[in-house]
Amino acid sequence: MRHFIIVYLLLAWLPVNAQEASHKISINIPAGTLEATLKLLEQKSRMPISYELTRVRGIQVKAHLYIDTPLEAILKDILKGTPLDYKQKGGNILIISRPASVKTLSGFVEDAASGEKLIGVSLVATQHQSGTTTNNYGFYSLTVPADSLHLQISYIGYHKLDTVISMNDNPRINFRLRTGSAQLGEFIVSGARTTRIQESSQMSSISLPAAQVRSLPRLLGEPDLLKALQMMPGVKQGTEGSSALLIRGGTPDQNLILLDGAPLYHPMHLLGIFSTFNTSVLKDVTLYKGAFPARYGGRLSSVVDISTKDGNMYEHHGDFSVGLLSTQLTLEGPIQKGKTSYVISGRRSYPDLIATPFVKSSQEDLQKFSLFFYDLNAKVHHQFSAKDKLYLSFYMGKDRLRIRDKNFADSETPTGNYNLSDLAIQWGNITGTLRWTHIISPKLFANTMLIGSSYKFNTGIYTEDKYNADASSNTLKLNSGIRDYGVKTDVDYRPMPAHAIKLGAAYMYRVFTPGIVRLKQTTGDDTILDSINNNRNIRASEMDLYVEDDWEITPRLKLNAGLHWSAFTVQKHFYNSLQPRASMRFLLPEDWGLKASYTHMTQYIHLLANNSISLPTDLWVPATKKVAPQQADQFALGIARNLFKNKYEFSAEVYYKKMYKVAEYKDGAEYLTTSKGDTWQEQIASGIGRSYGLELLLQKKTGRLTGWLGYTWAVSDRNIPGVNYGHTFYYKYDRRHDFHLVTIYKLRKNIELSGSWTYQSASPFTVPVARYEGTDGPLSPNNPNYWLPDVDYINNRNNVRIAAYHRLDLGINFIRQKKNGNVRTWNISVLNAYNRMNPFFYYVTEYSDNSAKVRLNGIVLLPIMPSFSYSLKF
Repeated sequence: MRHFIIVYLLLAWLPVNAQEASHKISINIPAGTLEATLKLLEQKSRMPISYELTRVRGIQVKAHLYIDTPLEAILKDILKGTPLDYKQKGGNILIISRPASVKTLSGFVEDAASGEKLIGVSLVATQHQSGTTTNNYGFYSLTVPADSLHLQISYIGYHKLDTVISMNDNPRINFRLRTGSAQLGEFIVSGARTTRIQESSQMSSISLPAAQVRSLPRLLGEPDLLKALQMMPGVKQGTEGSSALLIRGGTPDQNLILLDGAPLYHPMHLLGIFSTFNTSVLKDVTLYKGAFPARYGGRLSSVVDISTKDGNMYEHHGDFSVGLLSTQLTLEGPIQKGKTSYVISGRRSYPDLIATPFVKSSQEDLQKFSLFFYDLNAKVHHQFSAKDKLYLSFYMGKDRLRIRDKNFADSETPTGNYNLSDLAIQWGNITGTLRWTHIISPKLFANTMLIGSSYKFNTGIYTEDKYNADASSNTLKLNSGIRDYGVKTDVDYRPMPAHAIKLGAAYMYRVFTPGIVRLKQTTGDDTILDSINNNRNIRASEMDLYVEDDWEITPRLKLNAGLHWSAFTVQKHFYNSLQPRASMRFLLPEDWGLKASYTHMTQYIHLLANNSISLPTDLWVPATKKVAPQQADQFALGIARNLFKNKYEFSAEVYYKKMYKVAEYKDGAEYLTTSKGDTWQEQIASGIGRSYGLELLLQKKTGRLTGWLGYTWAVSDRNIPGVNYGHTFYYKYDRRHDFHLVTIYKLRKNIELSGSWTYQSASPFTVPVARYEGTDGPLSPNNPNYWLPDVDYINNRNNVRIAAYHRLDLGINFIRQKKNGNVRTWNISVLNAYNRMNPFFYYVTEYSDNSAKVRLNGIVLLPIMPSFSYSLKF
């Protein structure tokens, strides 16, 4: 009975208590202060009313008469128009600050002098503990509950901006940042700009300013973007002098290289020695080695996202440079001030002009020698309104090689006899992008692109022999390449600082030319062979959809999660792939960032190579009915932290990547076949690739001495049926250790020193274990083997490791700023300063008759090589 009475009284008290909070009263409130009014209400209603005195002080209330009115209605009426509200809790009424309405600040951040949109600028609202960064087009959006906002804007190389913004009417403001000094951008090293590395959910990525590339030692006076990326952990260079990127056990075709959104194929000049990128027009470069955001797809190993300058909106400027290899000129400026700008840049090399006299003097039969490349970049940027901007980007790059010689018969044979050979090779890329950016709302930004890309490789070999009345000729022509035509739309939605949502779609139509070979042979006036292998063009379509969310779940936990779906249609066959992506960071004690990621990638194209280096002769082919797409799963775990007052940036990562359906030529397969039909599909086999390793990176980003130290320990192998007797073998670019030390030191205001030292442990090499004389049957006087080649026996692919690679490069820049504002720079570089003989490749010269020994010779491409260049910015 006692328990029943207690429960009854409790149940009876609850409605009474609620009734007290909402009961009606009659009261006459005179004009006066809010504090006096609240005391009067408390006495009349017998409800406790709590408040902080400083919040109500100074607020006046008009006279009111209320008859039988709920207390809530009275409070709402007297607090209307004040910054206060009320809250009912536990039988008490609390007077609190009225929550500010949520407002959105948006706009662009740009260079104050040129109007160039800045990527990755940090905008922080300290009082709200929130912030954002500008996207790849310089756009930002920040949503906070505030009527005014104290904002700090920072970007390395620019003065920090500290300002207070009124948030009335969701303002749209374009901020213009001034550079820190006239030369500051020339020696800044930045990995993550001003955002602390431990705070970002992104891992396995590196940002590389173009100014940093120009500060490093140069080969023949030419700054090279891809060679700078090769000095980062997880990136290997392949053979000496090559610019190919080999990332986390991948192949050159597994890198998605985007120039203003358009894909580039074989982005290298002079048989892979130099990259196609003119650093004078580059604005921003970001390399993703893993943890790929969902907006990227189509490759397994990396994404290199490159943006070029938009052009100065207010003044005309130029950049001219000349070196031992090439000359370049870049011009930019306004077409209509503040509305339309342009950038145009051209570069042309001249190794043929330098080498031709020496080659002709040593080879009297040489009739023509030509070897050069050129690049042309152009961009127009037009601003229709504060919401709409249009960009038109264009790139064209070509390489040409021509060697023609004619050997006349000696005096002992009849006159008029000769041997003629003519080799002509050319290859190159053409890309174009038409991009429209539109601000749909303060929180919603859209980017739409029309994309075109073309890569072509053409070669022709012609030989002709004449002896007396007999004449014969041979002609071989090879055409290969790939063309892309597509459209892509990206939407950037930022509903609140804790969420940055991206979604988009793309469609690409591709035409593959997988090595069309034509052979023609003549004798006299008769044609004895005229054939074409009929490797016809293959047309395919690729579609992509993605969504990703960068979500700060708690101040310690941040997650970037997304899905990428792709589909590929080829030869009436349909492939599709759902690719989950996730990366996260968790802030540990002492402000260390623990990061982890998982990505699944699918690639619908293959690169067929018959050599150990990346050459333009490599063939681009699609996945077909017989050849499946490549796929990969990659896991990564790491820690990261800024050190010593954010002057240093440290990261350590371990990764494991497994690749499926990786294609290689079968043992003994023909690189180019003259057989009818698409027989290249019969020449290749697909299997499994695997790589795993550890990467360490320590960067110093500020001060007179900047640079980085990187170390990689890695393993990479393959298991492909039909290759190496089906046994697992180390991949040809597998190196156990890579070490890079890069420094840039500002000795004085006008003198800048740079140096880099690289060490790479020995890479695998295939050495035949036996060599036999060739024969096509039993030997006899009637069946000699004089002209048959020897046959090598190989027990295992990549069966030895020969020698480690190391090299020291040094450079110095003499910089002078003239009174008229022009900046003159002399660069002196010495590559391979201590003349380390690093072979480009090896070949077997001799076997021992009595022991298991073999003699190898190495071809050295780059001995000690001094160079200089001159540049002028005006």
